[in-house]
Amino acid sequence: MLTDLNPLRAALSHALVALDFDGTLAPIALHPGDARPLPGVHQLLRDVRATGANLAVVTGRSVASLLRVSSFGTVPGIVIYGTHGAERWQAGELRTPAPPPGLHELRLSLPKLCGAHDPDIWVEDKGLSLVIHTRLTAEPDRWLEMLHAPVGKLAATAGLAMRPGKEVLEICIPGIDKGTAIRELLCDDTAAAFYAGDDLGDLPAIAEVTAWAERSGRPSLTVGVSPGGTGPVAERADVTVPDPQSLVSLLRQIIEDAA
Repeated sequence: MLTDLNPLRAALSHALVALDFDGTLAPIALHPGDARPLPGVHQLLRDVRATGANLAVVTGRSVASLLRVSSFGTVPGIVIYGTHGAERWQAGELRTPAPPPGLHELRLSLPKLCGAHDPDIWVEDKGLSLVIHTRLTAEPDRWLEMLHAPVGKLAATAGLAMRPGKEVLEICIPGIDKGTAIRELLCDDTAAAFYAGDDLGDLPAIAEVTAWAERSGRPSLTVGVSPGGTGPVAERADVTVPDPQSLVSLLRQIIEDAA
């Protein structure tokens, strides 16, 4: 990784440090409820906050799911955006919109549609969105390709959007994504910005950080977590790391060298 981290380090006390969770601070799990942050992540997040940086986790999970599997609610000052920016949590206060009305009918129709193709395809209900998981099937990418058109049509008919991800299709509120969260988090006092993620849903956040840095002339760093160093996230991020452990090591290096 050839990049100058010193401008980010110098501005860390007034920086935004925003991070995805699954695949970034935690290894991808076959079932979302089994995911856990890597050992040492809690202390790392506390140390980020101790620098004075504004700390946020921006996740596709619901806030409730993220708090349940991570216990990040114990990290002082942390801000959590759930469901790709639709929810915001800080110090026990949750801001969340009403579920979109078109979601109710899809709760009934989607499991039947998916189960008719393969019993290992299942639908996760996140309250504000529905996620079709193909990860447990023998051919997850093939099933995603087959389901893309019919699920997209159902979502559009219900006035909703469809967001693809790693071995998932998510039916979600249109016009809200992780870039929404980044726009709220960046402010006049933000001196630098750092974002890390691993999936297609992280692209809007990476784009927002990049655009902000170009407008403001302030330092930023976007990191793609990509085992092969390829793919859309790796192409858009400033640098790539192969796995969550490497991302944690990079953050630790930035913090310790800034001290």
